[in-house]
Formats: sequence, structure tokens, C-alpha cells
Amino acid sequence: MTARALQGRCHCGVQRFVAPAPESVTDCTCTTCTKRGTLAAYYAPGAVELTLTLDGLTAYEWGDRMMTFFHCATCGCAVYAEAPAWTTDEGEARPARVVLNARLFEGLDLGAVPVRHVDGRNDW
Repeated sequence: MTARALQGRCHCGVQRFVAPAPESVTDCTCTTCTKRGTLAAYYAPGAVELTLTLDGLTAYEWGDRMMTFFHCATCGCAVYAEAPAWTTDEGEARPARVVLNARLFEGLDLGAVPVRHVDGRNDW
């Protein structure tokens, strides 16, 4: 981890992660992201240190099963998601990603982080 690494945790503190401060976050309007209330910070899998209690996590897959979403079974916070590598219909390769809920970072001023807005309800 770099010197700019931040810690994040769910409300009850059982599920934790460490990652570099996000350069930007994504606010997606798809039904899953909207209802979970997350701001997504995307990382390569090796850039994130997850300290999880696996029996305290609940997984959820929806739609095309392109992502698996995890939330804390104790406090209910959306913690992270996993997205496998895939190729778009146009042939563009997309790498595997870990998607952290940036709202769980401790000490991060989200107001100072650029937000990318994605119309996930209509653009897919």
C-alpha cells in the first residue's frame, strides 16, 4: 500500500479494507447501485487489502451476473463488489476490478473527490 492508503470499514467494524485514496468515484443510477447507496471506487485486485469475516458477509448477484456485491451481514453496509475481467461487444478488454464503497473510507473528504456520473438505468 502507498503512503496515501486509507482504511475503510462497515458500520459495525467487522468488515475492513485498506486501499489508496480514490482519484475519483462513480455515482451510478442503475437499480442496484441506487438502492445500495454506494459511491464506487474501482481498483485492480492487488491494490486492495481486504480484511473480511467471510461468514459475516452476504453475497448478491443480479442480472447478467457480471458483478458480485457483498454487504456485512451484521450491520448491512454495502462493503465491496467483485467484477471479473470481460470483453465488451466492441471487443474492448476490461480488467477484473474490486469495487469499494467509498462512503466507508475513514477520513476521506468525499466532497473533494471528483464524481463520475453514470446513467446505469438507461445506458446499458
